[in-house]
Amino acid sequence: MNLPEISLSKSLCFVAKQHVIDLVTNKPDTNTCNFHSWSNKGTWEACCYERDIKDKKCMSSKPSELTTYPGMGYEIVYWENRNVMANTVFEQWRETKASKSVILNMNEWEEYSWQSIGIAIKDGFASTWFGEEIESAMEIHICNSTETYKIEPAKEAVDSLIISTAKDRYYLIYGVFTEMEDAKKAVALYQAEGFKNTKIIVKDDKIRISLSDHSTNDGAHNAKKMLPTKYKDAWVMTY
Repeated sequence: MNLPEISLSKSLCFVAKQHVIDLVTNKPDTNTCNFHSWSNKGTWEACCYERDIKDKKCMSSKPSELTTYPGMGYEIVYWENRNVMANTVFEQWRETKASKSVILNMNEWEEYSWQSIGIAIKDGFASTWFGEEIESAMEIHICNSTETYKIEPAKEAVDSLIISTAKDRYYLIYGVFTEMEDAKKAVALYQAEGFKNTKIIVKDDKIRISLSDHSTNDGAHNAKKMLPTKYKDAWVMTY
């Protein structure tokens, strides 16, 4: 399958790390609660995750609960009774129908589009979290090394947000750029701050950033009134 690259997310890596620590230390999994469960011994809300649970938010809300990540997260977990290596985990996930479906957006996951990923391994556990929101560029520390890895949004994910043809929409504009690369970095930053529908508008030889877009002028101005103070200079443009 020719799927786009997924960007590494510092927030989702943090959530994955906290979860494997909780699984190893506090053992929230029981006969009823599976490996997606969280104990009541952390700064998070406890979650007993059962196979047929109807409300899955106690797990999927963990990224926004523990970090500034602006969206939901979806996890796959691996365990065996010994220390494991990343390639062993990956091979198992690739051969397991449920995990493979999540990774490749198959079956019930085909409507999702992964933009961010976070991974952690501890003792016999491995956890990977997927999200549909892009996180701003940043650096993370590589375990057992003095090196850092700079996280950049996947190129394909940002390119899909560029609009250069008329859409009959009202856009809430914040920021004008002369260089596309600077605009892409701004998009990632705004999305990390909660603007999930940020887009890049190319018009009149200018590159503008839209925080949100609306079907009516009133809708756009009402959204402007709800913006945080730091975005008070945003303005409405029709395209």
